[in-house]
Amino acid sequence: MISTYSLNGCDNDTSVQDTLYRYCQENNLEELRNILPFLRNASVINEIHTATGSTCLHVACYRGHKDVVEILLQHGASSSIRNTRHYLTPYEEAGTEDIKQLLIKYERLFSSSTRYYIEWSMVGDDLLSKRRQFREIIDLYKAYNNRHLISKLLTEVIHYYLNDYLLNEINQAESTKSEIIRQQIETVQTYFQEAINKHDYLTYFIKAYTLTTCFYQKLNEHLAMYILEYFDETGRSSSNYRLVNCLVHIVTLLIYHPNLPLYQFQGVCYRGMRITQKDLDQYQLGQHILNRSFLSTSAYRSVAEMFAGEGQQSCMRRSYQDHRSLQYSCICKYEIKQESTAINIENLSTRPDEKEVLIIPFSVFEVTNIKINPLDPPSKISVEIELKECEDINKSGKFQKCTIHTYLLYSITGLLLLLAFILAFNIKININANMATPKMQIDDDVDYPVGPDCPNILNRSMWNARPFLSRDYLQLLPVTHIVIRRMGVSNSSMNKLDCAKQIKKCQAYHMDTLGWFDIGFNFIICGADGQKQIYKGRGWKYIGAHCKGYNARSLGIVVMGNQANRESCKIIKSIIQCGITQNNIMKNFTLVGDLKETNIHNYYLNYFINDPDIHYANVSMNKKTFCQ
Repeated sequence: MISTYSLNGCDNDTSVQDTLYRYCQENNLEELRNILPFLRNASVINEIHTATGSTCLHVACYRGHKDVVEILLQHGASSSIRNTRHYLTPYEEAGTEDIKQLLIKYERLFSSSTRYYIEWSMVGDDLLSKRRQFREIIDLYKAYNNRHLISKLLTEVIHYYLNDYLLNEINQAESTKSEIIRQQIETVQTYFQEAINKHDYLTYFIKAYTLTTCFYQKLNEHLAMYILEYFDETGRSSSNYRLVNCLVHIVTLLIYHPNLPLYQFQGVCYRGMRITQKDLDQYQLGQHILNRSFLSTSAYRSVAEMFAGEGQQSCMRRSYQDHRSLQYSCICKYEIKQESTAINIENLSTRPDEKEVLIIPFSVFEVTNIKINPLDPPSKISVEIELKECEDINKSGKFQKCTIHTYLLYSITGLLLLLAFILAFNIKININANMATPKMQIDDDVDYPVGPDCPNILNRSMWNARPFLSRDYLQLLPVTHIVIRRMGVSNSSMNKLDCAKQIKKCQAYHMDTLGWFDIGFNFIICGADGQKQIYKGRGWKYIGAHCKGYNARSLGIVVMGNQANRESCKIIKSIIQCGITQNNIMKNFTLVGDLKETNIHNYYLNYFINDPDIHYANVSMNKKTFCQ
């Protein structure tokens, strides 16, 4: 047991921290209960261990020691601190779901200023209106020529945000670095004062932002956490109102700076980062995303690859128990289309070699492509995401000023072009309608229904599919049979990258070993329990290779991992209901099973026979249908 002297002696904080860390690592709950109540310097719990770069809470969460996690939280352990080696919070490193839920519980009950996980973006369908609302609310900042007003706003940023809020928050979380951080804040403060003295906020803010300090990290964290309160009438009167106002000042004085047009950027830029599975789950094909904070990108992909950790996937954090990847190297490719979305700050930055392009908060993008590369062997970059900016045609008022004559002209021109297109290609379309597609075709991923009654089906790019060699259209639609097959996998708790790896491995076996033209299944269900998703194989329109004797008249669905459960049944049901509504599956379909696994076939038969929505009646208890 640690001595009373070593607990109370200020000179022994390092020794105390080493002991605490070791107890947390070893799950020594008894010793922790003996010493935690008697710590003179309680902040030692949140100190980052020199050798490992993590806190006590990090190691307890990582190793799955739930009881240790709880006692640390009871004694003030912070769940928002990121470790230095992997830049992950304890929540992001937690080895079990119950520990994650415990962290969420304590964050909600006892913390108002820290977050175990930061939502950096908003996702939704009506984000352009949110962007427009933000611009309308801050319209008063257009009066940038009022130097007195600008000086007053920046003075508030210096006195409250830098000197008061930011410095106090950092000091509380990282006491051993307080002197270094104080010097960093003083340097940033100098740049903001220069912005007042020289009436040039744009130049000196960018210099402060691009310094190698904690400022840009903390600013973006606070923007992500609090900026939305500005839109909430009740939030403006909350205890955070001064903080939120300072954040709005920082952003909007940049947006309305008179010299901003000199640096506006349009084109393609790249952002490199290391992301967690929770981060990746936000990016869905066709999803709209609005960034709450600044996004640092580069005009050069090579710079982004460096920040993403190119070629370092094998060195990134893995879970303690089953060695699953906890973070991935990721490149986001942004297509900037509007003038006021991004600025090229290369000539203003303190690090011009990074060729930085800064994307302004409240920009809206659509996810147009997601490519997941193999983890075994690891690719240089694990995830590649492409995003295209959503243009707001209402932002300048030009849309409303269009005259009726312009509408008529466009309508007539469009109608004539449409008629010409139909006449020119009608014969060609009819000839090709029932032909097999040529070799090495690239998937268009648009043949599946996306109606309101259909589930989300991830396209082939989500598992980095190889091009198919050839395909034959189903001659009989709607199909009369549904085939359900099983594919066993060693890992039952697969995330998206695990699924992509397994599906691609399956396709390689079908094409390279069996000599098929593509993966054999029409749809694949994969994922951990509670997180299963549907992946497109051959899709709705093409003949599969999944059930001898029924391929030409059926759709094949394979479930990876644990398929005999209610979740898989519901997902299969959603596919079938979608196919019925889109006239791809006959309402009175027949379920086909695998003769080697009749128990699984019986499980699904029983489910569908008793399901009131499907009304499955095409079965006789004396005759069941199996693949040949």
